[in-house]
Amino acid sequence: MREFSTPLSISVPSTGNLTDDVVTNAREAADTAVLSRHTGDGWVDVTAAQFLDEVSAVAKGLVAAGVEPGDRVALLSK
Repeated sequence: MREFSTPLSISVPSTGNLTDDVVTNAREAADTAVLSRHTGDGWVDVTAAQFLDEVSAVAKGLVAAGVEPGDRVALLSK
C-alpha cells in the first residue's frame, strides 16, 4: 500500500463548532436555498433560515432529553 499526503491548505480555527456556519448562513443569506429535501411530491428547497430553525429544534430536543455538553451523540441516517 502506498501512502500519500499533502500539507493542509486551510487554517483550522481553534474555537467554534459545527453550528457556526449554519448561524452565519442564516444571518447573511436567510432566503437562500442551502439544501433540497426529497418529499413524496418531489424535491423541496430548504432556506438557510429554515435550516437554522430545524437545527435549533433538534438541539432543544437533545437538551430536553438530558444531553449535556461533552456527551456523545450518535447520528444515524440513510
